[in-house]
Amino acid sequence: MHAESRNEAVRLLLVDDSNFMRTALRKMMEGCGDVEVVGEARNGAEAIRLFRKLKPHVIAMDLNMPIMDGIEAVGAIHREKGPPVIMVSNETSEGAAATIRALEAGAVDFVCKNSSFIRLDMASIERQLTDKVRHWGQWRRAASGGAEPRPAETAPPPALAPVAARRIARPDLVVVGVSTGGPVALGELLAQMDRAPCPVVVAQHMPGTFTAGFALSLARQIGRPVSEGADGTMLEAGTVTILRGGADHAVRRLADGRLILRAVADSGEPHHPSANILFASAAEAARAPVAIILTGMGEDGSGGARFLRERDLPVLVQDPASCAVPGMPGAAIRAGLATDVLPVGAIARRLNSWFNR
Repeated sequence: MHAESRNEAVRLLLVDDSNFMRTALRKMMEGCGDVEVVGEARNGAEAIRLFRKLKPHVIAMDLNMPIMDGIEAVGAIHREKGPPVIMVSNETSEGAAATIRALEAGAVDFVCKNSSFIRLDMASIERQLTDKVRHWGQWRRAASGGAEPRPAETAPPPALAPVAARRIARPDLVVVGVSTGGPVALGELLAQMDRAPCPVVVAQHMPGTFTAGFALSLARQIGRPVSEGADGTMLEAGTVTILRGGADHAVRRLADGRLILRAVADSGEPHHPSANILFASAAEAARAPVAIILTGMGEDGSGGARFLRERDLPVLVQDPASCAVPGMPGAAIRAGLATDVLPVGAIARRLNSWFNR
């Protein structure tokens, strides 16, 4: 590779105690052309030493390692305002719990692997990791003045379609769509929200093994019950429900007026649980729903938000400048679907004002 293109490459540090995994990940990344593996570490302590020396743009970090594990290393790197760390974790209940702790400690994202390392799994890891290394590498270079952000990553100009204040009723359902950066943003939103007089349902893009532990983590953080929901879960006033990961669910209204979750098979949506399906069903089932789109890659949420806007219902969107990844909020703003563009704390205050009507 020419020196000029090498200078433009995303600099990646790999951290894993398995020689097999380090070799496999290095070969994946070397095939990208725009990613340069600048170093490898066998544990968290080596990772800290090498990130200080090599100045990578991104770190891909295993969780379970000797001497210093990934969670402790992430915390140390985060405190030093180091590069973004992507966790490479096992898709098991134990791996899920550890990944949630790593996200709380400062990791920006994660990629799942299974313990068998079969060819299909390695192909999945390559697709996920390549996209995320590129994204966070671009973000780090832009943040440090080394590159301009790509047009898709810049905050789009707001094109608001506000609802007249007099037409906003007290909400009977709040639905939230969120992806990358969600654990931090959701924790902030729920901590600043009053206890809602209605159900709150969250579509957070995660594997199915992750969401139960994520709900428990949020409950500890905000000091109120948060539970995982799936087919048949009743949605009661004051409850916060995290949709089970890896699948899609819709809100339905029963004959007695109560709201319930129903599984949706073969939705065709690229991300699960799908905010599009959640939002569209909320527009149909609830009388005065409110949709919230928070940080995340992609465009999930915009398709479903159209159904709320057809009923002149509010769609609150996180200010892209405050997002870990502005993709989902930016897509809604560009489509003219946002009724308000606000930081997370201001979204919570807006909801509280409506709750107290």
